[in-house]
Amino acid sequence: MIISLAGLIYIADRSDIFDPSISWEGDEKTLGNIKHYENSIKHLLGNKYLIELSELKEKIESHPWVAKANIKRLFWNKIHIKLEAHDIALRWGDDGYISSNGIPFKPSELVDSDKPIAIVPESQAKTFFEDYKDFQLIINPLNISRFERNHIDKIWLDDGVQIILGNQIQHERLKRFVVVYEKLKKTSTKIKSKGIFDMRYPKGFALSYSP
Repeated sequence: MIISLAGLIYIADRSDIFDPSISWEGDEKTLGNIKHYENSIKHLLGNKYLIELSELKEKIESHPWVAKANIKRLFWNKIHIKLEAHDIALRWGDDGYISSNGIPFKPSELVDSDKPIAIVPESQAKTFFEDYKDFQLIINPLNISRFERNHIDKIWLDDGVQIILGNQIQHERLKRFVVVYEKLKKTSTKIKSKGIFDMRYPKGFALSYSP
């Protein structure tokens, strides 16, 4: 009896009956990379009797387009993985994006997007995105087309107007810009297309023009 039981265990271990079976769910962005995900987690499936779901989750969520991986064990060797993709709130330079959660990511293949351009170090992306949302609310119905954060913050609008905010009291400076821009844009079409507003002055601003 003991020999027979040992034989059954040996046969079961050698067969593929109990090999892990993974089903996937997601959208076009995530499901297009399934082979890549499968290859990346293959080493985590070596012990078919002990698959750590937390390790699978961590590995899959390390892929650029994946915002979240919801993993369920349907049976001890049957696993279902539902993928949620990052959306695109901003274009991050020329080779990446920032999601609506303020998460920067760089997929291997880019997609066309008309979202505003963001220039910001990765470590500052979360705060930067919150500032972007605040600034867009302040200038609405105008639209930000580019936002740069270097040693000073600069904003470009859809019509080509540039706003130099600096790095202090930015909300107040932007509100002041809205007031003066509404008045000045009626006096010159050049202001609406080439105006550069430096709002770093305590009680005013400097106006120049791009070439």
